[in-house]
Amino acid sequence: MVPLWSFTSHGHGKQIFLNIALFVPLGFFLATTLSSSKRPVLWSFLSALFVSTAVEITQFLTYRGMLDVDDLISNCCGAAAGLLIYKTVEKFSRDDALKWTGRAMLIAGLIGCIVVAVPAAKSNISTRITEQFWFDVDSVIAGDNLILEGQCFTYDRSTPSYIVLLGNEELRIEIDGENFFATVVNNVEEKEELQIRFSGYSPMPTGIWIRPEGAIDYVAGDVVVPDGVPKTAILKAYSSEFDTFVFEDGNKLVWLIGWDELDSSTEIIYHLHTNEPEKLPERRVQYKFDNRGFRVGTDKERESIGHYRVFEDIILTDYNVTAIVIGFNTEGTITWTESFRPN
Repeated sequence: MVPLWSFTSHGHGKQIFLNIALFVPLGFFLATTLSSSKRPVLWSFLSALFVSTAVEITQFLTYRGMLDVDDLISNCCGAAAGLLIYKTVEKFSRDDALKWTGRAMLIAGLIGCIVVAVPAAKSNISTRITEQFWFDVDSVIAGDNLILEGQCFTYDRSTPSYIVLLGNEELRIEIDGENFFATVVNNVEEKEELQIRFSGYSPMPTGIWIRPEGAIDYVAGDVVVPDGVPKTAILKAYSSEFDTFVFEDGNKLVWLIGWDELDSSTEIIYHLHTNEPEKLPERRVQYKFDNRGFRVGTDKERESIGHYRVFEDIILTDYNVTAIVIGFNTEGTITWTESFRPN
């Protein structure tokens, strides 16, 4: 809710441009539709503001995207540009010019939606979801059925009713405040991920996998952990492409990296998300996460394990960490990201 924060920060130019560009066709069409009203410019602008506000509120209520006052500002600037284009064409051209301009605006709007929607669909949805709710399984009791005990709650708002699924099976669940007890009725034949479905929403991944014998994993597939990793370390992320393991060991993050291209040009980055942004460093408060990392060759490197280079860093306790997003930054390009909830 801080006005113009993205305009005065580095790295948000593309987002600002897209938010402006997407509303230029809307401003044009609103001006066309409302041209016969008494105050077409005013009503067109207010209509664009209403549409943008509705989009932002929808993003907030459905957990899809971020409610941001700068998006309202950018959208209104785009709508104003569309209004200006309409008034200019109307004043200096004929009706057929308005028709062709309208068609061009329609095509531009469709292309803009595709440019925005496709990358968003390909983005790592779990990165956003891990910031929005807490879900953890404390124990799995094996018997005739598997019984899961854990906690679930959403941040900054009351927790809606929910169900838990394992694969496609809906589990029998009892909820007691933030705690839940879920029973797996059918036999678990292979490793499956737990999903949660809040009332009114689609199922969302939790990042917790259950094996048939009741063991808990935090990564997909069968991953062989290299010998020499501390027994207390929990594997939280793995990439076969970059031959990288990321563990959580108490208050530390531990990286095992066998990637051949790892050199001093690569920065190992991690974001600590929190529901206590007021406790972040002042320059990070507006983002609601702490941006941390280090370069290869620093004092974060430890003794190697096999062919893996080992790095460690501390998870800060200055604020409540709700999610951790880790990755590689090579000369300004993010080459890999993954996210998880800390234990």
